[in-house]
Amino acid sequence: MADKYLIVGLGNPGAKYEKTRHNVGWWVIDELVKRYDMGGGRDEKRAVTWDGIIKGKKVKLIKPLTYMNLSGESVRPLMDYYDIPLENLIVIHDDLDIDFGTIKLRKTGGHGGQNGIRNIIQHLGTKDFTRIRFGIGRPPGKMRPVDFVLQAFYGDDDILAGEVATKAASAVETWLVEGVDKAMSHHNGDATDEKKDNKPKPKEQLKIYQRAHELNPNDPNPLKKLISVQKKLGKLDNAVENHLKLAQIYENTGKPHLARAEKEKAVTIKPELTQIQQDIAEWYVNKDNSKKAVSRYLILADYYITHDMIQDAVQVIETALEINPQHPKAIQMYEDLMERPTEE
Repeated sequence: MADKYLIVGLGNPGAKYEKTRHNVGWWVIDELVKRYDMGGGRDEKRAVTWDGIIKGKKVKLIKPLTYMNLSGESVRPLMDYYDIPLENLIVIHDDLDIDFGTIKLRKTGGHGGQNGIRNIIQHLGTKDFTRIRFGIGRPPGKMRPVDFVLQAFYGDDDILAGEVATKAASAVETWLVEGVDKAMSHHNGDATDEKKDNKPKPKEQLKIYQRAHELNPNDPNPLKKLISVQKKLGKLDNAVENHLKLAQIYENTGKPHLARAEKEKAVTIKPELTQIQQDIAEWYVNKDNSKKAVSRYLILADYYITHDMIQDAVQVIETALEINPQHPKAIQMYEDLMERPTEE
C-alpha cells in the first residue's frame, strides 16, 4: 500500500510516563489525533494505531506499546503488513542534543544514543528514514540522562513543550504535502537561527497579533498566535480567555472537536474553570467516549477534593460511576471519600 504513510511517535506506555520528556513523540500523535478528530485508537501489532486522512494523504498514526527500547518490534511489522515504503515513514522522538523548544527534521542519520531509534534502525536494516527530533536539552548538573528523560515537564516548560508538540504536528503536515526538504526548510531552526533574530520581540508580536485579531475577530489564526505569545510572556489569564474565544469560533464554524481541544487547554492552565471541565466531560459522553468522559470527571473530582469541596467531588464521582461502574480509580476515590469523618 505505497500510498499510505506511517507516522510514529515514540514513548513508553503507562500513566507514569505520560507527561515525561521521553514521551514527547506521543504528544505529537495526540495533537494530530485531536486536530483531525480521529477518535479512539485500536491495538495492532503491539501498538495503538489510528487511520485517517491528513492533507489528502492516507495515514496511519502509531504509538508503539513495546516500551522505547524495543520500538522497532512494532514499527517493522506495521511497515511490512501495510507495504509502506521507507520514504513514507516518519518517526518523532525526544533528543537530548537539541535545545529545548526546538525541533529538527532529518532525512537520515544514526541513532545519537536514542534507544528507540537504535532499535528501529536494527529492525529496518537501514538508517534512511525521516525523523523529527524534539529537543529536550541536556540534564542539569550531574543528573543522569536516563533519569532526566523520565522526568515530567513542569510549569512554563510544560506549556512550551505543548507548543513544540503543536509545531511538530505542523511539520508532519508539511512533510506529507511538500516533502522532507520543504519541511526542513520551514520548521528547522533554533534560538541562534538568524531568521529568529530578525523577528519582532514578543511584546511587539503581542501588539501585532492583538491588532490582527481585532481586525478579523472570527479568524482563528491571529488568535492562536496571540495565545502563544501571551503564554511566553506569562500572561496566562489572557491566554485562557483567548483559548475560550477560539473555542467559540470553532463551535460557530462547525468544528466541535477543535473547540473541545481549546477548552482542554484552558482548563489545563486554569483548573478552577469547573463548568468548562464539566462541559468537556459531557462532550465526551455525547461522543460515546466513556473512557475520556470518566477521566475528565475524575480530574474535576481531584480539583474539588483539593479545595475541600467534598460534596461536589462526590457528585462528579457518582456521575463517573454511572458511566463506568467498574472504574477502579473512581471506586477507590468514592470509597476514600465515604470513609472521611463527617463534621458534627
